[in-house]
Amino acid sequence: MWPDNETDVDLLGFDILADGLLVALTEPRLLPLTVGVLGDWGSGKSSLMGLACAELAADPDARYACVQFSPWQYEDYEDVKAALMAAVLTELGTQAAGDAEQEAEIGKLKAFGQRFARRGRRVARGGVALVPAAVPVIAHAIDHSADPGVVKLIQQGTQAAAGDVAGRLADPAPPPEDDDDPVTDVTEFRSRFARLLKSLDGLAAVVVFIDDLDRCLPETVVDTFEAIRLVLGAPRTAFVVAANQTIVESAVDARYPGLRGDGRSAGIGAQYLEKMLQLKIVVPALAVPEVVTYVNLLLAELHLPAEDFTRLREHVSAQRVTDSLGVAFDLGTMTDLGITVPSGLSADLAWAAAIAPVLARGSRGNPRQVKRFLNTLQLRRRAAARKHVELQPAVLGKLMLLEEEHSEDFQQLFDWQVASGGPSCPQLAAAEVLARGDQAEGTPAPAVPVPDEQSAGSKSPGPARSRARRSDSAPPVVVVDEEVRSWAQPDRLKEWLLLPPALKDIDLRPYFTYSRGQLTLDAVAVSQLTGIQRKLLVGVLGSTDAVRRAGIRGLAEADPRDQGKVIEALASTLLATPEDAFVAVCETIGQLPGSHEVLLRALRRLPPAAVPAGQVAVSARRLPAGDPRTVALLDSWANSGRADLASMVTLARRAVAQGG
Repeated sequence: MWPDNETDVDLLGFDILADGLLVALTEPRLLPLTVGVLGDWGSGKSSLMGLACAELAADPDARYACVQFSPWQYEDYEDVKAALMAAVLTELGTQAAGDAEQEAEIGKLKAFGQRFARRGRRVARGGVALVPAAVPVIAHAIDHSADPGVVKLIQQGTQAAAGDVAGRLADPAPPPEDDDDPVTDVTEFRSRFARLLKSLDGLAAVVVFIDDLDRCLPETVVDTFEAIRLVLGAPRTAFVVAANQTIVESAVDARYPGLRGDGRSAGIGAQYLEKMLQLKIVVPALAVPEVVTYVNLLLAELHLPAEDFTRLREHVSAQRVTDSLGVAFDLGTMTDLGITVPSGLSADLAWAAAIAPVLARGSRGNPRQVKRFLNTLQLRRRAAARKHVELQPAVLGKLMLLEEEHSEDFQQLFDWQVASGGPSCPQLAAAEVLARGDQAEGTPAPAVPVPDEQSAGSKSPGPARSRARRSDSAPPVVVVDEEVRSWAQPDRLKEWLLLPPALKDIDLRPYFTYSRGQLTLDAVAVSQLTGIQRKLLVGVLGSTDAVRRAGIRGLAEADPRDQGKVIEALASTLLATPEDAFVAVCETIGQLPGSHEVLLRALRRLPPAAVPAGQVAVSARRLPAGDPRTVALLDSWANSGRADLASMVTLARRAVAQGG
């Protein structure tokens, strides 16, 4: 498996982007400079900055002071401006080691930063007196009809807590001012900071790499830019800011809501960023061939010895120079390099080649999403192996693509698998035939027929179903259920169905076992329903009173066999998700006497702790008042120890007694 963080090993071909960044940072005429490294979350911005930082630090011809800073790590703990100042000055302290005069000047600049931070905290808090000032408000809100002793205790506790919080928020006492040459304001700080940089012989520049800005609150985003602009914008300085441009622009807009654009032009956030960044380096999404190469390299890293992998990576890097948009690594590459290919790597590269194009589009070319997909795949394989279950990576990868990108289609496939009652899934087999174009109504197809009962996942045949026809002169014909045809029709599903391997002869149950986190709890409850029965259940579970009651009326008019199946599914849904089904269950009981046995039993099985008390007062009125089972049920809720549930039961009984 692979860590989900930045790396100093370039598997993405970002050295080309890093070259552009390094050219800008090492050009003295451009300094001072602020560069934006812009891209989506997970696009590789941090890795790109890491590559550039490492190369600058190792530059044999010039000396650079490199500072890596994350404002997100300081948020809520200390003033971000002061923290950034301290980080830069600390690095300069290492550059000035041994020079007493320079070290003393750095100390004075740091002292100003501490005072600057204390002033910033006071302004941000609006004064420590804010917390004690809240005490009268709290005291005013106390219910003075309560016991006077209790009121007094609350007031005393509030005063004590306020005093404690005020003490915690108070600034520590400033250090004694024994310096006869203190830094007194920002302008002086900038001037002396610039002189300090000039006095550091051999120092080409200070380069500050700022990461995680798009994780910060709006105030922190603006404070960070203010630190760059007002405090540290001295000669021989460069700032590299990695961020998602849209998020940072939105943060600035949120910080200055009164200055937003009129909708016809860019907002203040876009304008602000345009002024702050002199250069922009955009990290693009990976193209399909680049994803293929990236996935192949990640897999090779797992299988190859370190020496062989280094040779392979260096070869791929050279290939990318001349053909950056082609697949730079496949099985033939290792043969060319004389690298022995482990059997496990050969198998992994085969399934990766099949899914990589779809994975590239599904992940939008985002390296982090690609890596997380592969990590999840490996995690499931290893978890299954602990139970001596083998999951084939090609099968697992194909199913995960459907799970990640089309969760509703994945849910439907799971429902069919459960309904089949065995290792095969006839609906999936029929869908694969349909995707290949082998099947059309009445046209022979080289596939096995799909039995009527299995194709719907039910013992009762549906109206849109017919049997496969046979003749002595033609192979069997698969006549596809309309539900399967509708599921397999979209282009996204056709593309997925045609990915190798074919799944029709594979027992998918173990694979679904390790994907249960993405499947709804009530999937098994409804998996045995036909299309008509599902529609009835959806109506009964309607999100509004009108839809729900219309659904119950439709259920009352339905075929008795359909009624029974839907009522059983409704009971199962109640025990899986009580909040979603409680009202529907109670109203169905009130309107369908035939549902009493199944649904009242389900209500009795529902633990009192899971009963949605807020729905009881109204919904429990629908239960048959004279039925002993209702009396026993309400008694059990009233005596459950839940005060809120007991109160709602009392209200429901009172409403029934009054004819409500």
